[in-house]
Amino acid sequence: MSQISCSHSPTYNDRQWKIECKAFETTEDCSWTGFHNLYETELNFNCPANHVITGIFSDFSIQHGGRKWNFRCCSAPNFTTFECRDTPMVNYWDEDFIWHIPGDNFLTGVHTHHKNNNGDHRWSFSYCRGTAEDFPTVTSKILAANTEVESELIEGDIVVSKTRNAAVCSNCRWPKSGQTVNVPYEVHRQFSRSEERIIDKAIEGFELNTCVRFVPRSGRNKRNYNDYISIVKGQGCWSYIGRIGGSQQLSVGNGCVYNGIIQHELLHALSFWHEQSRSDRDIYVKINYENIISNLEHNFNKQNTNNLNAPYDYGSVMHYGAKDFSKNGQDTITPLDASAVIGQRAGMSDTDILMLNRLYGCTDYLRTSLNSNINSNWDNEFNGTLSHQCPSGQAVSSITSEYNGETKDRLWRVSCKAFTKTKMCRWSDYVNGFSQAINFSCGENKVIAGAHSEHSNIQEDRRWKFYCCGATNFITFNCKTTPVINFWQEYFSWPVPSSNFLTGVQSSFDSNSQ
Repeated sequence: MSQISCSHSPTYNDRQWKIECKAFETTEDCSWTGFHNLYETELNFNCPANHVITGIFSDFSIQHGGRKWNFRCCSAPNFTTFECRDTPMVNYWDEDFIWHIPGDNFLTGVHTHHKNNNGDHRWSFSYCRGTAEDFPTVTSKILAANTEVESELIEGDIVVSKTRNAAVCSNCRWPKSGQTVNVPYEVHRQFSRSEERIIDKAIEGFELNTCVRFVPRSGRNKRNYNDYISIVKGQGCWSYIGRIGGSQQLSVGNGCVYNGIIQHELLHALSFWHEQSRSDRDIYVKINYENIISNLEHNFNKQNTNNLNAPYDYGSVMHYGAKDFSKNGQDTITPLDASAVIGQRAGMSDTDILMLNRLYGCTDYLRTSLNSNINSNWDNEFNGTLSHQCPSGQAVSSITSEYNGETKDRLWRVSCKAFTKTKMCRWSDYVNGFSQAINFSCGENKVIAGAHSEHSNIQEDRRWKFYCCGATNFITFNCKTTPVINFWQEYFSWPVPSSNFLTGVQSSFDSNSQ
């Protein structure tokens, strides 16, 4: 599916639908669901893991005054879904809508909400990025690279310090100075220039998403950094947990120089265990001990972890793959959520980033879409000024807003995500007057990285300006406009699709609703 268009008829109390399609892959494992009777209950459907919606059937029941639906879900050889999101409701009752599925995403779920007296519903959708490239998972690459040293490691890639055991470390965080956590490091000369660039890019991911700064230890500053990470081209991929003191090696050997593996090992060095080692993991996954290689069951031990009030993350770069340590090709880990995918390939997930920022108190970087439902830390007070600028190198990741009828104003929260190292940023002028609509775009090859607004008690409205950023060689393409994401006085939380950026804002003003 590439686009869903829908128009409502008050005469028939029904909707007409138009579904458009785009290229996917050679499909396999396709099946139609049973019927979901929308006139009996709200629809809440998601395809199984690694499947996308490729067909929709609907039939109207005159007797019940509503529709029943079923969906065709398909996968493809080696196809994996990741970075899944849910839209807000894309329409109001009796309202038409057009929703474009973000460019490199696929439709995976359909949901309805709040049937009204005429039998109409509001709609939202689930969508995921996907790839059919047959890349091994991060942890399977690590295990393959570590076959000669596996007896010296726990959980496949963790070195246990001889000066302390592998229990929870109470004093192994890297020190924070002001608003940043400085982690000194060296990269040994065994690496080629292309390998060094991959290491640099993996480190940049931390600097764009967190307050952790990896500081090169070289020349005169060496005497200032007694504790540091020494990135070596050793045998395999491995790291210690947290700061152990002095020079601590982190190996990125042959078969290990990939963004996801480097970030995985650096997260170990920053004090993180594997995700499936969490103390609460049994609520989310089942460990199939009968499929694990004999005498390696200890690699699935739980740890007494600090979970930082973060959700269990199936998509963590720290999570084992489904078949890791398998003796028979069968799964060693089964997600208890049938739609979940474990063992990703790319790099830090949103929750990995959230937990790292919480652990080190990176307050400027805690404004992510994962925090958008927390009713605190709004960017403004009612009738007060709003001003939020993303940290350097970030852009807007979500916008959340809640209306208050007494003050006739909204609270707003602007969250951020990694963009790139920006070089061209500016604030716009005010883009609307009070009680006026907004129709603003940053312009070609620029994205929104902040927002500022002032409130007028007389007009009971806000005027806005936006912070727009560009970067060298950055180009925008395949731009789309969302449907209206809220109705008057309605709460909303809208996430920017993971591989996209916010480039413009449109709104209308209603003097009766304010």
